[in-house]
This record gives sequence, C-alpha cells and structure tokens, in this order.
Amino acid sequence: MEFLKEIKSTLFIMSGLYLVIGLIMILAPGFVSSIVSYLAGTLCLIIGGLGIYIYISSEVYGSLAYGILITSVAMIVLGVFVVVDPNGLAAFLQMIIGLILVVDAFTKLQSSSSLKRYNYSKWWAVMIFALLLFTFGIFLIVKPLESLFLLIRLMGFFLVVDSLSSMITARSYGKIEDQIK
Repeated sequence: MEFLKEIKSTLFIMSGLYLVIGLIMILAPGFVSSIVSYLAGTLCLIIGGLGIYIYISSEVYGSLAYGILITSVAMIVLGVFVVVDPNGLAAFLQMIIGLILVVDAFTKLQSSSSLKRYNYSKWWAVMIFALLLFTFGIFLIVKPLESLFLLIRLMGFFLVVDSLSSMITARSYGKIEDQIK
C-alpha cells in the first residue's frame, strides 16, 4: 500500500516537472535554445581553461602537449563564440544537418529510380521518403532557427503529452489504492 502512494506521488511530481518544462519549450523555444547554448558554451570554456591549466602546469613538452594546447584554445574560442551568439551554433548545426539530409535525399531518389527499373513494386515509397527528406533538409538550410524552434516545440509537446499520461497513470494508482483499502 505504501508502495502505491510512493509511485503515485513520484508520478505526480515528475509529471508536473515535465508539464512545466514542456510548456516552457512550447512557449519559449528561443529561451530554451539560448540556455542550452549558454551551458554548452560555458562547458567549452571550462574544458578549454582546464586544458590550458594542464598545459601550463605540465612538464611534458612535444606534440602531445601542443595538441592539448591547440585543443584547449579551440574549445575556448568555440565557448566564446557560443556564449556571444548562442543561436549561431544551433543555426550552423541545423544547416549542416539540412545539407546532409539533402545529399541523402538525392541518393534515395537515385535508389528509387533504380528500383523502378528493376520493377520493384514499392519504388514510389522510397521516392516519397526522399522527397520528404529533401524538403525537410531545405527547410533546415533556409530557416535554421525556425526549424530548431519547431523541433524544440515538438519536444515540449511530447513532454506535455507524457506529463498528462503520467498524471492519468498516477490517478489510476490512486483508484487501485482505494479499492485495496
């Protein structure tokens, strides 16, 4: 019986947390993107700073030490870039992913053409997926921040759905608990 109360309270707490996070993701995707970017930038600065500290305090010299120094400086530059322009890195990554999807879509279009030549009956399904990939890839390239915000909103929507599902589950445990009494 105590076990059911613990499950119920844990589900309500987690679902409330998911609901709040999901709503923030839906209503303020730019804020979420900025927070994640600031955290990533700060982490890069810390790692870079630690690397430089290790380089300075180490008595080892040579290619390994210089590799640590170069990597550390690169991490600091990346960290500064991300902290100064938090959406810049996200937009750049979205464009890279979009480019990869466009190239992959062309490969799939060629595959669908080959499948048609070999009289494969479902060649058109591969073509449809290729066209969807191509369209989404172009969207990522042309509107990188908008697509990022759309993805953040979708993740937020699924967190809200998960939250509601957990609340229903918790309520169900409450009903079971009442039946056991």
